[in-house]
Amino acid sequence: MSEGRGKYSSTPLNGLKHSRGGYRTPPERPRGNGQGSPFVFLQVIMSAVLPVLFIVALILGYTELHWIFLALSAVSLLLMWGTRAFVSQARTTMTLIYTALMIVSLGAALWFTHPMINRNPEPAQPQGNDLATIFGRDVTARDVQDFTSQQDVSSTETPVPTASAQSEAQRQLENFMNSWMSLDYNAMLSYCVPSWVNAQENPQHAIFKIRGTSTPTTYEIISASGTEADDSRTLTMIASIDKGTGKAPQPYRYEVLMLRVNGIWYVDPASLSSAAEIREEVTPTVQITLMPTYTVDANTRLYYNPEGGTYYHKNENCSKVAIKYLPLKGSFLYKEITSPAYASLVPCDKCNPPNRPN
Repeated sequence: MSEGRGKYSSTPLNGLKHSRGGYRTPPERPRGNGQGSPFVFLQVIMSAVLPVLFIVALILGYTELHWIFLALSAVSLLLMWGTRAFVSQARTTMTLIYTALMIVSLGAALWFTHPMINRNPEPAQPQGNDLATIFGRDVTARDVQDFTSQQDVSSTETPVPTASAQSEAQRQLENFMNSWMSLDYNAMLSYCVPSWVNAQENPQHAIFKIRGTSTPTTYEIISASGTEADDSRTLTMIASIDKGTGKAPQPYRYEVLMLRVNGIWYVDPASLSSAAEIREEVTPTVQITLMPTYTVDANTRLYYNPEGGTYYHKNENCSKVAIKYLPLKGSFLYKEITSPAYASLVPCDKCNPPNRPN
């Protein structure tokens, strides 16, 4: 018996019964903070899906994608804090990152909704209708469709072309260009062909693809094709375009198609892609005068560029002249070099034509 009593007195529970506090309850193990599998889906959303959605929305520029990103981000942050998902430091870091992304996305959404505050205290109004009022707010394809339907209902007879049709087309193009110069992009859309605007899913985004970051500084309409009885005309325009690169504006030539819809002239935005840069001959800063050392035949033929050239050449395919002007179209005989028509021309320093007689 004594051997058994000594054996049981050495068991681990022997001291617990007679201890001061009685039996001790083991400390409760802390509950998990939600880092397990229930939050894998939330982790995938916040670390993969939402960042990809943010980048796609920023590149494509669709306002709807920005609003979806903002909504999903807000819901994810609320779930993360409400369920205490992840550790405390991770929740704080994710909150700071998504707060910054949401600010950027909100700014982009507002930018595409209202590209620029209207700088014109009195925006130009289209002639004889309230189209500019409709386009003063956010432009949608539905707006243009409703406006066109109202025009069709209110028209009781086919409009008769008038003698001022050409000036009206030019005036509408001038209104379009003035809106572009003042960065009033909504007004630009109001002067575009309604069928083109109606065909665009996002008219602001479509007009941005055409104009890009370019801004005209000056423009001049130099000619117009067709007659006042036509429903389409092509206006030739020279405009100085600032591409926002820090360089001086460059001249471009545009062939702008104007279409008349229900008696009103509109710009076809697709024709703006016809812009061609106008390159001028570079005039050297140093002029070298070569003294003739031989007698020149009076019937020697010389060449020049009638489109603003400043030199006369011995070779009609002189390498000093830009390729697009070759072969040179203008020519004259050496005996005519003193006539007023060629008095301003100077000898080329590449092909070395004969100098003017002393």
